[in-house]
Amino acid sequence: MRVLLVSPRSVFPDVTPGWLRIPQMSLAILEALTPPQHDVRIVEEEVEQIPDGEWDLVGISVMTATAPRAYELARRFRARGAKVVLGGVHATVLPDEGLRYADAVVVGEAEGVWQKVVDDCRRGRLERVYVNIAPEISRVPLVRYRMGGRMFAPRVAPVVASRGCPNNCEFCCVHRVYGRRVRRLPVERVVAQVEASGAKHIIFLDDNLGVSRRYAFELFRRLRQLRVRWSAQVSVRFILDDELFRAAVRSGLVGLFVGVESVDPVALRRLKKSVPLEGYVKAIRRCRNHGVIFHASLIFGLDDDKKDVFRKTLDFVMRHRLPSVSANVLTPYPGTALFDRLMRQRRIVHKNWAYYDHTTPVYRPAGMSMEELAEGYLWFRKNLFSIGGILRRLPAQMRVNPVIYLGMNAAYHRTTRLMQEHYRRYFAWLARHQRSGA
Repeated sequence: MRVLLVSPRSVFPDVTPGWLRIPQMSLAILEALTPPQHDVRIVEEEVEQIPDGEWDLVGISVMTATAPRAYELARRFRARGAKVVLGGVHATVLPDEGLRYADAVVVGEAEGVWQKVVDDCRRGRLERVYVNIAPEISRVPLVRYRMGGRMFAPRVAPVVASRGCPNNCEFCCVHRVYGRRVRRLPVERVVAQVEASGAKHIIFLDDNLGVSRRYAFELFRRLRQLRVRWSAQVSVRFILDDELFRAAVRSGLVGLFVGVESVDPVALRRLKKSVPLEGYVKAIRRCRNHGVIFHASLIFGLDDDKKDVFRKTLDFVMRHRLPSVSANVLTPYPGTALFDRLMRQRRIVHKNWAYYDHTTPVYRPAGMSMEELAEGYLWFRKNLFSIGGILRRLPAQMRVNPVIYLGMNAAYHRTTRLMQEHYRRYFAWLARHQRSGA
C-alpha cells in the first residue's frame, strides 16, 4: 500500500527559522511502526506541500488548532478513494468528532496498535475506533527523520525518554492522553535513539524529564559519554536540586523549558505551584551562571489577571533578563478541566478549533475583556521582542548562547509583527459569528 502521513498546517503561519525547526517525532514513529513492504511518505504541511498522487491509507496527526485543516484534508482524500485515520491529542479527546470526517480514529498512542490499523486497512476491514491508552513505552521504535521525502540528520533531533505526567494542571490534558503514571524507556534505548538521530543537539519531548532522580542520573551519565548538547522540559525543582542540575550540566545540558505560568504570587498559589516566585528567580540565575538557557512559559488571561499583569510581567522579564519566553494566552483546550469549567460557567465564546492556538482569546476572561487581553498580550510581545527589548537582554546572554538567543528572539519578533493582522481578522470573524447567532 501507499501510505501518506500528514501533520497539517495551522491557521497562524509558523515562521520558525529552518535551523531551529524540530522534525515531527510522531510521524517518524508511525513510519517506523509501518511494516516495511508499504511505501510511506511523511509530510509536515508547515514546511512542504502535500504531494500529488493516489494513496491507499492516509494518517493525519491532529492537534486542536490543526483540526479544521485535518478534517478538510480527510474529506479531500476520502473523496479520492483513500482510507483516512485520525490520531493525536485532539482525536483522542474528541474521537466522535473525528469520526464524522474519517474512516477511523486512534484513541491514545500508536505503539502496539498502528500495525493492526495498517493490516486492517490492507485487508479491507478497518475498524472505526482503536483504543490504545498508555501502552508499554518500550514499544517506541528507533526512528529516522525525513523531510520532502529525503532522510536527513536534523540539527536538533526530538527524543522521547518517558511519557505521562503525575501533575494535574487545569489547563493541560497530558495526564488524560498519556496517563499520570510516568512510563520510561530503558536508558540504553534512549541512547540508541540519540545515536541513530545523527544530531549534535537533542531535545527531549518528555513533559518532565527529572521526575525520577535515579533514572535522570543514569541518563545523564550516558549522555555525557555521547558528547551531545541537549534541552528538555522540567519543573523548577529540577534546577533547584543542586546535585541533579550539576550532573545535567556536565552531561551537555544547554536549555530548559520551565512552566513559570505567572509572576503573580496569588496566581501561583491558585495554580498550586509548590515553589514561590523567589524560587524561580533563583533558578533563572543558576541557569545563567551555568550557561543554560532558561526558557520561561508564561500564561496571560488567568482568572487572577488584571490589566496591569502585562506591565508587571514585562518588568519581571526585563529585570531578570530572561533569554527566552513563550508568551501564551490561556487556551481552554478540549479534554482539560479548564475547558469543562469554562463551559459550565458559559465563558467559552466559540469552538472554532483553528483559534485554539495559545495566542487567541476564545473565552471571556475574569479580569478584563477579550479585546483587552489581546491588546495587552500584543503590547507585551511588542515590547519584549522589539529590537530594543532584545538588545537590552543581550549582554546577560553573552556567557550563555548569544547566537541561539538572537535566533529565537528574531523569530518571536517576526511572529509578533504578523499577530496584529491576525487579531484584526479574528475579531472581525468573531463579530460576524456572534451576529449570526451560531
